[in-house]
Amino acid sequence: MRRYVIFAVAVVLSAQLLLSCVPAPQAFEQSEFIMDTLVSIRAYGKRAPQAVQAAFAEMRKIEALASAYSSGSDVWKVNNSPGQMIEVSQDTLEMIKLAQQVSEQTDGAFDISVFPLVQLWGIGKKGDYVPTDSQVSAVVASVDFRKIRIDEDKSLVGLPESGMGIDLGGIAKGYAADRAAAVLAEHGIKHALINAGGNIVVMGGKPDGSLWRVGIQDPRDPNGYIAVVRMNTGTVVTSGDYERYFIKDGKRYHHIFDPRTGQPAGAGVIAVSVTAPTSAQADAYSTALFVMGVDNGMKLVESLPEIHAIFVTEDGEIVVSSDFPDVKLQN
Repeated sequence: MRRYVIFAVAVVLSAQLLLSCVPAPQAFEQSEFIMDTLVSIRAYGKRAPQAVQAAFAEMRKIEALASAYSSGSDVWKVNNSPGQMIEVSQDTLEMIKLAQQVSEQTDGAFDISVFPLVQLWGIGKKGDYVPTDSQVSAVVASVDFRKIRIDEDKSLVGLPESGMGIDLGGIAKGYAADRAAAVLAEHGIKHALINAGGNIVVMGGKPDGSLWRVGIQDPRDPNGYIAVVRMNTGTVVTSGDYERYFIKDGKRYHHIFDPRTGQPAGAGVIAVSVTAPTSAQADAYSTALFVMGVDNGMKLVESLPEIHAIFVTEDGEIVVSSDFPDVKLQN
């Protein structure tokens, strides 16, 4: 049995471009701290510096719309206006609509109305605080994606009850990476790599004509990885119990909650990596599949032709969905 743990997604890059009679396109790379994570963008071409700057501006815009803690953001206004329908941007509406779709498909394993749980537990902010069962039960009563009201025609979103709240943390980073890639393309960039804290988006293959190699890595060995996914254009996103967590009395408490129980998800999975048509989809599905576990999660994945997943269980077993495109497990 394999004894590896997937903790992050990293990109395995060749040391240098293959020699060619055609000069290699100019590379430009920049990193910024956005959405509580380090985001790096590498683009190739004469307009790469301007394109990367524009891509980061787009990501900052999405962050400003989606933050539940920034006064005046779309999400903040919805969360602080119970019983009212609030006009939101098209970007926010698109994120919420996609989230609701994934919630329906997963029977609530993914649910953006988990904000009250996020606040209660405060993973990463309250030390090793563990709320009581009665506290969790009281908050879970306010978690239900079906209660979120949406008026698509007027771009309105509302929460019917006080105590409810939206958290787009499980989808906004992927959506922002998608938007960054779109902005790069609008600036004429054909080859690029976006690494948004493990949300990987690649464009157009590498400038030398070869495919990008996205490595699913074992952080216990920073120089090792358990699988490599080759792709021309696409995305890989991983969700795991390692990103924000603490250990108390020998038990790991992490930031991925089962919205139905109010507890950190514990379906025997420690990480899930997903490829999907968009990074926003991969972001949401990786969270949902983590909550669902291997058996239920794999049933869902196999019913969705464009979604592929790699599960890692608590005992180190690696389970790969059928027809996962161009993936090679490492020995």
